[in-house]
Amino acid sequence: MRSHLPASVGALAGAVALLLTGCTGGGGDGAAPSDDETGPISAFFEQVGGSMDSEDGEAQQRRVEELVAACMAEEGFEYTPVEPMSAGAMGSDDAPEWDTLEFAEQYGYGATTGEELFGGTSEEYVDPNQEYVSAMSQTEQEAYYAALYGVVEEVEDPEAQAEVEYDWTTAGCQGAASHEVYEEGQVWDDPAMQELLDEMNTEYERLAEDDAVREAQSAWAECVADAGYDFATPDEASQSIYDEHSALMGYDQEVDPEADPATAAPPEPDEAKLAELREKEIALATADRRCQEETGYAKAQKDAQLAMETRLWDKYGEQLQAYADDRTAGADGK
Repeated sequence: MRSHLPASVGALAGAVALLLTGCTGGGGDGAAPSDDETGPISAFFEQVGGSMDSEDGEAQQRRVEELVAACMAEEGFEYTPVEPMSAGAMGSDDAPEWDTLEFAEQYGYGATTGEELFGGTSEEYVDPNQEYVSAMSQTEQEAYYAALYGVVEEVEDPEAQAEVEYDWTTAGCQGAASHEVYEEGQVWDDPAMQELLDEMNTEYERLAEDDAVREAQSAWAECVADAGYDFATPDEASQSIYDEHSALMGYDQEVDPEADPATAAPPEPDEAKLAELREKEIALATADRRCQEETGYAKAQKDAQLAMETRLWDKYGEQLQAYADDRTAGADGK
């Protein structure tokens, strides 16, 4: 059987970008582009990767849609670009910072509140291509979705299917457009940067082994236990909510291979259970964040990361700054 359902695009690259952005870039004088709050590696990725504000994000989404439309036209189909939805609370200057108690009290971990955060809008989403596609025969629709999303050969073993890596070259017009806008030419695709990226990933994994972080983590676990929760780490706490939310929304259910890919969708969640989970999420996230602040866990994490990034900048800073300068010069010369 085959599926036309789109795969997630650039998940790993997106995770790295989100992890390492959130600051303003430094100058081109070779000095570490950081301050007391921001590590030099994080600042570098912001410098070469651009900001994460809503206007830039919407501009990128529009560019993707333009490229999709051009690609679909080459495939013999009409495609009306989809306008970006509202950026939600995260697109507002009034939104609290993610890693703050205020954020936790309002949005928890962003699981049950995701729509409000990232796509909250009073207008109902309308696909401008729905009427066009609905007028097609089933065979035409299959060809349309194959051109748009590509055709993924399903593997009978669910575990083997889960291990199939995303390949933008087989993901149709959406894959090609997303790759061009979000991935092409990015630092993590540059062979010359692989030594740094590999070492950086290893160093981030070792942050939990820092003595101050381990001590603060133990204190954090005792703190949340006093609040009625049994978790060893903040990541474990947040993941428990994400897992419950996925199960409630039906994201972890297998897709019926006989279902029409154009209309297949997870079942509607139980709104009462969703409301209960939202309350649970905000309570846990609030206790988690409060304990991170009271035990010094958040500060220990930040200090350890800053020290780690400083070590990496001392080793690779000259190479990184040259890379950033080359990208800036290339952009200016366009």
